[in-house]
Amino acid sequence: MTGAVQGAQQVREASAIPTLERPLYLLTFFTPQQPQWTLANLARASGLPKASCLRALRVLGKYDLLRREGDTYRLGGAFIAMKAHVQVHAPPLNVALAHMEHLRERTGLSVAWAVLDEQTTLYTEVLPVGGAAPVVPGERRDVLRDPSGRLLLAFAPLSLRERLFGEAGAARPALDALDQVTRRAWLSAPRADDLPGGVTQVAAPVFRSGGTLVAALSVSWPDQPDWAGAAPALSALCDAARRVSHDMGYLRPWAGDAAFFMDARARLPG
Repeated sequence: MTGAVQGAQQVREASAIPTLERPLYLLTFFTPQQPQWTLANLARASGLPKASCLRALRVLGKYDLLRREGDTYRLGGAFIAMKAHVQVHAPPLNVALAHMEHLRERTGLSVAWAVLDEQTTLYTEVLPVGGAAPVVPGERRDVLRDPSGRLLLAFAPLSLRERLFGEAGAARPALDALDQVTRRAWLSAPRADDLPGGVTQVAAPVFRSGGTLVAALSVSWPDQPDWAGAAPALSALCDAARRVSHDMGYLRPWAGDAAFFMDARARLPG
């Protein structure tokens, strides 16, 4: 009798879950201990009606979050891709965090870590100052309207560079000038039409052993900085990027040049 009462209560609680949340609710049942489920068993375990379960499973399958193998369901390729993405980017970030915290303390500025994910800038870590964050972890931005994105693009494969710059239209000459400075100074300058407005960001590259670009490390001012007084912050950014790269096995000479950047930035188009 007790089991029947508990089962009825579970069904009532599951039925109260909003329809839009049911696919996510079902995902919580796929664990290392129970990696696959049949429709009947999942409906029984979740307390959802079998028809509701099937609709939710179809939604998850549509986006490759689950895949069907005969009568059973298991996690799909989208989760495998997420896992691979985390494995690539999490270890460098773990190495970088202490340096990022030191950079924030040294400059008093917000610090962020971003990677190139297909054709967008993906921010994976942000250390804000005073609770005000210029960007949030998980946020994506257009690479051409984002200093970190342009920094990542400066060291990206030639095919991607040519394609994205080729789509820039009238902004191409200004972006080419920025790109030349970025590749020479290893610092990416802001533009007036960067998003979001009201924030000024400068980014530096982080490399791993062999010279492969890992990420863009950046600092952000809450408004337009006094560039004459920004030199210490830019030097600190270069130093932090160099130290993180060294910790990840990059032992080549560091080409970051804050002095050249400061001189060239004043002549860059807006």
